[in-house]
Amino acid sequence: MTRTRKSTETVREFATLFLDGSFEDAAASLSDDGRDAVVDSFPAEFGEAEMDAADALEAYWFGLHSLYGDPEGVDASVVDDEATVEFAFADGTETATVCVADDGVAGFSFDPSYEPPAYADRDAFTERETTVDAGDVELDGVLTVPEGEGQFPAVVLVHGAGMHDPDGGDGAYKLLRDVAWGLASEGIATLRYANRQAEHEVPDDEYTLDRVVVDDAVAALDALAAVEGVDDDALFVAGHSQGGMAAPRIAERYGDVAGIVNLDGPPRPILDPEDADIIKYEFDRDGDLDEEQQAQLEEDRETYRRLNAGEFDDDETLMGRPGSWFRSLLAYDPTATASDLDAPVFVANTHVVDPDEKPEIDAFLRKNHEGWRTADLPAGSRVELYEGLSHLLQPAHEPWTPVSLYFGGNVSERVVADVAEWIDAAATR
Repeated sequence: MTRTRKSTETVREFATLFLDGSFEDAAASLSDDGRDAVVDSFPAEFGEAEMDAADALEAYWFGLHSLYGDPEGVDASVVDDEATVEFAFADGTETATVCVADDGVAGFSFDPSYEPPAYADRDAFTERETTVDAGDVELDGVLTVPEGEGQFPAVVLVHGAGMHDPDGGDGAYKLLRDVAWGLASEGIATLRYANRQAEHEVPDDEYTLDRVVVDDAVAALDALAAVEGVDDDALFVAGHSQGGMAAPRIAERYGDVAGIVNLDGPPRPILDPEDADIIKYEFDRDGDLDEEQQAQLEEDRETYRRLNAGEFDDDETLMGRPGSWFRSLLAYDPTATASDLDAPVFVANTHVVDPDEKPEIDAFLRKNHEGWRTADLPAGSRVELYEGLSHLLQPAHEPWTPVSLYFGGNVSERVVADVAEWIDAAATR
């Protein structure tokens, strides 16, 4: 048997085991160096402290399934001791590099890159770097402006928690860039900017919703209003997740927006302790907790009870944040604030969960949607539930896992198109 033929058989066997979900068997076909290489190449931001090769393979698989659906087949091309393997799924493909040694597979890795969404017409707009003067600091920003003569409706895009760069992701998935390019293709200008936490520390005693989110978004609205070609009577604020939750507060502070877009931000700023059971799926994909995990869940539930009751000190650290953050959230009601404004609201809620498998998450997502749907929002508001989309606004398959973001994908065209249509209507009301 030739070396190339042997390598091909080794690669195909490993790839088939991986695609079939036989993670322990696939890991057993790795060499000692290969097992280390698989763990070392796994993206650190999605990994766990105690991860072995089988864990990494399983995490990769569920990330791919989240994005592309059920697996369909393998195609391998081997040259010497390195192979390019294409994994086919119901909704797409992903390519991996597999290295082969005499004692088995010596390496397995992916190298995904950002792919612009099909709905983005790069000839329809221009981009340029800018800065947002936030008073004490300047924040890097990106202006995306449609081609042609203004005046264009314009939107400030606000990050969700954990997103710090202007694109809303520095890997293969870029939420805010997708939205910006999609809206610009429909004649709507945007400004996206770096969260101040990207390069600047926020002292614990200043760590509030205003300081971390709202103040900078208000400054960004000021900056966007001054851009040539922008209609300063048609300014909007759009936020994702935490940014969407804060969007009514931003509009209230700025005082003169034409509308608010909330991309899957919750109707209440602190998790209700009655909903804490959703946390169990963070411990275990199936929600099957051991004794230690169950104890941690109950501890978290009690923490959320304290937070909602205000039973904490401002300098106390809870859920990784200072008490001053939660104190500021207790003073804010997103739906009530939105209802009191003279500006319509577009709310995009998402839902991708099997209610039989994860009833707690299903109930939580529908409760959030009802919180916005039943709010007394201003005339012209619209609240939509997007079945089959993840919290990151991309088409997804259950069970969803954040590892899918490592492989990329784009914000759903449905969401971008609906937001663009709504903005156009609200800009002329």
